[in-house]
Amino acid sequence: MKKLLTNIITLLAFTLFMAPGVIAYELEQGPDSYPDLPADHWAWEAVTFLTDKKVVVGYPDGYFKPDQQVTRGEFATMVIKALGLYEKETPEIFEYQDTQDHWASRNIQVASYYGLVKGYPDGAFYPNNNVTRMEALSVVLSALSPESIDSEQAKHFVSIYQDYSDIPDWGLIAAGQAEMLGLVYNTPGHETTLEPNRPATRGELAKFIFNMVEAAQRIPSEKLKKEQKKKPKPTPKKADGFVLDNVYYDEEYAVIPEGTVLPLSISECMNAKRVKEGERFIARAPYNFVTREKYIVIPVGVQVNGYVHKVIRPLRFFRNGYMALRTDNILDDKGIPEMKIVATLGEREADMRIIRNDPYLTRTRYNVIKGQNMYIHKGQRVNFVLLEPLRVKIFNVDDEI
Repeated sequence: MKKLLTNIITLLAFTLFMAPGVIAYELEQGPDSYPDLPADHWAWEAVTFLTDKKVVVGYPDGYFKPDQQVTRGEFATMVIKALGLYEKETPEIFEYQDTQDHWASRNIQVASYYGLVKGYPDGAFYPNNNVTRMEALSVVLSALSPESIDSEQAKHFVSIYQDYSDIPDWGLIAAGQAEMLGLVYNTPGHETTLEPNRPATRGELAKFIFNMVEAAQRIPSEKLKKEQKKKPKPTPKKADGFVLDNVYYDEEYAVIPEGTVLPLSISECMNAKRVKEGERFIARAPYNFVTREKYIVIPVGVQVNGYVHKVIRPLRFFRNGYMALRTDNILDDKGIPEMKIVATLGEREADMRIIRNDPYLTRTRYNVIKGQNMYIHKGQRVNFVLLEPLRVKIFNVDDEI
């Protein structure tokens, strides 16, 4: 594959900076309608992702109820939806004695066909029983092809939990592999216990599935790997837009280098005379950011949320106004890694070498030329600078660039 290397855009004068943040796409659908799931909830990220993918939904009253328990039939349905298997037609070769008339019968058959769930030795599936944390972790591992470990190695991994002796024999290897791969999630206050036999909650299962989906991209099971090969290859999207000349290609990724300037549009007026530290702001991509070949790397409308990190009020005569804007983490539902950016505002020059070595900017050098009564109009373009390279997967490895 051809690789294109170009020079990194350097930071120009007339700049000011803040600590790094994250840029990402707005979700088409999120848990904003869930009154019981605020953005600082431990399950918010996972539930947001799975809601957007139509894997989970709220209750008729609008609540998500993250502490509600989940049945085995419900969990089987959630898993095949998350893995893109919900529409698959499979032969009904698993004759569970208690699922024929169950609403999730077909979904259980699909999950069984792909080796994700199993019945009990007595021939029943017990679809209405609550799924336990250990059962859920076992299902998660069934979607993957983890490194093989023996019982002693598994004990080593799970021995960090006070109650590891409660893990059933059939689940020991899976528990060890799950811990090894970082798939386990323990709710706040329960970090030292695994609670393998406790019924899992909707919030916990959302975290498990979220971790599973990410891992399945890297180490899918053999059956999932075959399904992935059947999928039509996505083609890179092209459009006109703001050309980033310095983008280069690394295998299937387009890489926007560190130091790239991205002009973003600020949604509200901001004035250093009145703005307060901690005040929120929103910025958006005013157009598609594209490569020389017009491949889209950042589509129009991408939103960046942040807050005012620091303000210096302009003096009456010196007019040395100064604002530092800092972005915070935004979920990315399109698979693009975190983008760390820094605003270029004001009439101050920052030492980019120090920025690169110390992203929290604890040591900086300014050359103050003159101040200004600084303000930003609604819709005004403000330059932002990448503090780290952004890698966007737009090709398949066998595509031609």
